Amino acid sequence: MSVTSNTRVVDPRPARTRAAIYAAVRRLVTVDGAEITVNAIATEAGVSRTSFYAQFADLDALAVSMLVDAFRDIGHEDITARQNNRATRRDLAQASSRRLVQHIAGRRPFYRASLDWKLTSRVHETVIEAYADQVLAVIAVDPPILPADLDPGDAARFVAGGVLAVLTTWLRDEGHDWGSDHHVLADRLVSAMPPWLTESS
Repeated sequence: MSVTSNTRVVDPRPARTRAAIYAAVRRLVTVDGAEITVNAIATEAGVSRTSFYAQFADLDALAVSMLVDAFRDIGHEDITARQNNRATRRDLAQASSRRLVQHIAGRRPFYRASLDWKLTSRVHETVIEAYADQVLAVIAVDPPILPADLDPGDAARFVAGGVLAVLTTWLRDEGHDWGSDHHVLADRLVSAMPPWLTESS
């Protein structure tokens, strides 16, 4: 007698394709003068253009996906650390900021190029909302003492928008000395955050 399972088998191929594309971007940005195009990325990833477009509508969508995945992964590590009471809020905020800056620094030419693309306002909003979602998740697991009239959603979007504005300036500004140590930029981000997010109660 056969047993029919209702468990749906997840096709691992799309995830592998996305991982290959992400890895291709990481490799291409280390090559001086390398083109950051769909063709170049697909070739480096060993996938067809059709496979690329099955995952991402365009390079904008790829940039957003990479950032959103980074926010999710960094946020998960942050929340796990908070649940285990591993460090102070400031130390945890610094660790998360450093991971985010490292992620962007390792792909800086790609993200820098994305600033010159004709991004829609929806793309910008999507990135801010994704970051804000992670801030809200942190607030939920490690509730700070918020000012009485401050809405958590507003607070999360304010923090997300501010962090991304500083990172955007950093990406655009080739001439200014932000410090060769990426920890310096991460620490500057934390210093600009509101005290309720970084200080212990």
